[in-house]
Amino acid sequence: MAILDTGPLDNRDNPRTTQLAIRLLNTGRTPAIAGIEVYHVDPTSNGFNSQTLYAVNLVSLNPFGTPGSGFTVDNIFANLDVFGVRVITSGLGANDIAATVLERGSTGQIIHEHVLEGELSRIEELLFAYAIQGNSTVSVINTGTNTVVATVTLPAGSGSVGIAITPDGSRAYVTNFNNNTVSVINTGTNTVAATVILPAGSGPNLIAITPDGSRAYVTNVSNSTVSVINTGTNTVVATVTLPAGSLPVGIAITPDGSLAYVANQGNSTVSVINTGTNTVVATVPLPAGSGPVGIAITPDGSRAYVVNFNNSTISVINTGTNTIMATVTLPAGSNPSEIAITPDGSRAYVANTGNSTVSVINTGTNTIMATVTLPAGSNPIGIAITPDGSRAYVTNNGNSTVSVINTENNTVVATLPVGMSPGVIAITPILLF
Repeated sequence: MAILDTGPLDNRDNPRTTQLAIRLLNTGRTPAIAGIEVYHVDPTSNGFNSQTLYAVNLVSLNPFGTPGSGFTVDNIFANLDVFGVRVITSGLGANDIAATVLERGSTGQIIHEHVLEGELSRIEELLFAYAIQGNSTVSVINTGTNTVVATVTLPAGSGSVGIAITPDGSRAYVTNFNNNTVSVINTGTNTVAATVILPAGSGPNLIAITPDGSRAYVTNVSNSTVSVINTGTNTVVATVTLPAGSLPVGIAITPDGSLAYVANQGNSTVSVINTGTNTVVATVPLPAGSGPVGIAITPDGSRAYVVNFNNSTISVINTGTNTIMATVTLPAGSNPSEIAITPDGSRAYVANTGNSTVSVINTGTNTIMATVTLPAGSNPIGIAITPDGSRAYVTNNGNSTVSVINTENNTVVATLPVGMSPGVIAITPILLF
């Protein structure tokens, strides 16, 4: 990701700028996505307050030399004392986007031209990965520098398992198996801001948050239930009961927030929960003994990819019919644990605990297109992909590290030492405006 910004532009001189033209060009060989913001800056005695005046949230830019590599927007109102323009880019070609901002006067004449490209106009990326540790802590990783910048301490013996981050990036919800709680971390201060108490003997495992951020769904492996947390009050507002012995582990919510898919390790099924009524509306049977543990849903919501630990396969569920449409077979002994899908939906990355590899699945053909080999004994468990799709972060439980994979060439580009026996990992979202 790159952020290009003019900074505050003083418009109090004559001739005065009244309108803007903004042009974007992809100068590289890979596609990118960009967002545009024009903001008004109001100087005050306490600094600057800004207000968004105009925004284009998503613009697709094809590689240089192909149709769609450029984008222009004209006649943007700018008759203000101080304003600025910000462009946020993501995707594989994020660093190849150049932006030109033309300031025009009342007669259309060009007053100033600003070319935004290169390091001088970029703002440092501020995305963080939160990795659960086996010693009741959470390591916070700056993904721009690939360094651990903070450690969040949870109550001793919490036995933390799962983590999910709210869509606005303000809070991380951590499930604690041993003490039947969910810790709510303020990501601004990296401190525990609240604790949600679950029924005794719940054994909370993994967690997913609805796209609107209003609710968190927690799988309770010990009593085969799913707890629904109101994130506004941080209280349990509903409990979904699954068949005895289900042992729910993984959970994922559809992009529209209407359904939650739960991987039940105990009876090798996937329960489909209607989040409006918090009732089970369908059950998808998997091959006996599959032992599903992880699950992820494609960005278009059409398919759910289920990780089967016991038989080293991935079941692909058609969410329209709630039937298995394909099965991806991994090498014997892979024992996959977690899965993450790229933002464009083209690939799924699977952490294989058994053979210390990461399998890359082409979701168009549902075949393995690459395998990333990690050091022997890494035993990867968790995996998360950056919002721009450029990197995958893998927690290695066996050697207490995090591997960073470049998704363009599927190579390990960094290895970070973290706390003890890291587990599940989550990454804060890109906040365009």
